[in-house]
Amino acid sequence: MRAVAWPLMLGLLAASAPTGAADSLESALRDSQWFGYAKAMLVADDKEGGRPNQRTTGFGGKLGGETGSYHGFQLKAAAYTTQDLGLNNHDPRKIDTYMFDLDKMTYSLLGESQLKYSAGRTALTLGRQEIHSPLMASYDYRIIPNLYEAYTLVNRDLPDSTVTLSYVSKMAGLDGLLDFSKFRSMSQQAYTSLKVAADGTVDAVNGDTLEVSRVVGHRGVWMAGLVYEQTHKFQLWNYYGVDTLNTVYLDGRLRQKLSEDWSTLLEAQTYRVAAVGQFKDYLAQRGLNASYDLFGLKATLAHRPSGLSVALAGNHFTGDRNTVTAFSNWGGYPEFVIMPYIHAGNNGATGIARSTLAKLTVLLDLGAWGLKDHNLLFGHAHIDLDERILAGADIRVNSLLYRARLTPGLSARLALESRNSGHSRYNNEFVALALRYDF
Repeated sequence: MRAVAWPLMLGLLAASAPTGAADSLESALRDSQWFGYAKAMLVADDKEGGRPNQRTTGFGGKLGGETGSYHGFQLKAAAYTTQDLGLNNHDPRKIDTYMFDLDKMTYSLLGESQLKYSAGRTALTLGRQEIHSPLMASYDYRIIPNLYEAYTLVNRDLPDSTVTLSYVSKMAGLDGLLDFSKFRSMSQQAYTSLKVAADGTVDAVNGDTLEVSRVVGHRGVWMAGLVYEQTHKFQLWNYYGVDTLNTVYLDGRLRQKLSEDWSTLLEAQTYRVAAVGQFKDYLAQRGLNASYDLFGLKATLAHRPSGLSVALAGNHFTGDRNTVTAFSNWGGYPEFVIMPYIHAGNNGATGIARSTLAKLTVLLDLGAWGLKDHNLLFGHAHIDLDERILAGADIRVNSLLYRARLTPGLSARLALESRNSGHSRYNNEFVALALRYDF
């Protein structure tokens, strides 16, 4: 769909309005509003191992419009763009992987184009949309987020609870495996570390990474979730990728006030990944599987007067040498300790099986020191990879994150990260500076 879709949809709605409803339709159009954001970013990545360093600037954002309600119906559309204004190096190896398309070229797309119907505390959204859930999410990583073609039903009739049911057929955006600028089937976006030769035999040394859709065709994902949130929070989600991967995700958090000054937050998470249907059969024929679990715990102690909180978190992946690293890659990475992309080594099929991750973070809310809506987050993480799978490649990560809301609409973010490893692929120093204005 091109940019003309927005006025065209408004025209079709007006043409189909019943006789005598003009006043209501006029009111809906009069209540229409514009929304979006503008964003500027600078990303620099100092890489080890002879790889070219990267320095990338990006500009862009989102501009959208939404009608008021007409008998419960609303139309919404938004265009997204990411541009470089001619400021970047012409060598694609020196341009950040996620700022533009996979070919390192700028792009634009109609990322939202939807019809929404609301009745009471239930809403049905049809078309291109942003989605926010633990393992499928649009998130603020560069300029254009993940976007989805989906049918999404949300109900909030249960007290303090949200129930979501969605069928997602395609996605575009920064987690795309083939490109970012086009909507591709969800099976095309499923990630696997498995490398195969042209004839389909496993070849971890010389093969190409398997594109799952070549095995199962173009499939979608059924997503269902229940979220309960008050003082405490609990959520359960299931992502059933037809003939690809089924993932069950569960987490919870408990808040406890110890005194007027001190409080604690205890969190736990787990998910189970399993290949299903044709993809499961394909792996089984080769003596492989894509079944593994993740477990995580996190404890936070906060001191209100100083704005200081300290957290200790850990995650562990199960699996074995025959477990292919496979995950949805549909956005949303809820792990307490983020695992970087680990490439399979030693002629194996996995890089993450049996790995253990730990992280210590210190958050300073500068509001306690007179800088409202400013905070600093220091982190130190250790990623312990199984020596039998990827020897000598453990990763240590030091990070600093500064976030600030400068005005009601303007926010700033500065991220610094240093990774060290015996494997040069996981050695680099990274900085990202972003300014964002929401309207």
